[in-house]
Amino acid sequence: MAAIDEFLNGRDTISTKDATLSIKINGNIIKMIECDKFTAKLEKNKEDVQTLGSHWKRKKTTSVEGTGTLGGYLVNSNWIKYGIPYTQDGGDLYFDATLTIHDPTSRAGKQVVQLTDVNLDDIPIADFEADDGVMEWESDFTFEGVNLVQAFNGIN
Repeated sequence: MAAIDEFLNGRDTISTKDATLSIKINGNIIKMIECDKFTAKLEKNKEDVQTLGSHWKRKKTTSVEGTGTLGGYLVNSNWIKYGIPYTQDGGDLYFDATLTIHDPTSRAGKQVVQLTDVNLDDIPIADFEADDGVMEWESDFTFEGVNLVQAFNGIN
């Protein structure tokens, strides 16, 4: 029979409710208290490599792209305030985002990740219907840099 330490303890998984997000636009740090969804990933572009003498199609990574989705409740005018200048004088909206994940119940510790040069695919203005809903928004984005500021301790 295996020792209990050989299996993941449920308390050490990370609750998604223990994540926080802040963004930095034009030197202003904004806590994204309205955020209810955030995903980010690195997508690799792979080219096919085929050689004589092998039936395997191999792959070579040639570039990487940072993509993600950000969403939440529409409770302020920040996005339109910072997004309008692009429509008027051509200055597009780029910002940095810092994601902190710390579930105090887990022994995994805390992780802090910073994304740089984040650019939303669209700017939320309004989203409402004649039902019992609340105003929400969601936008895909790209980013051009990532930094692991603090890694989880890990579970051994």
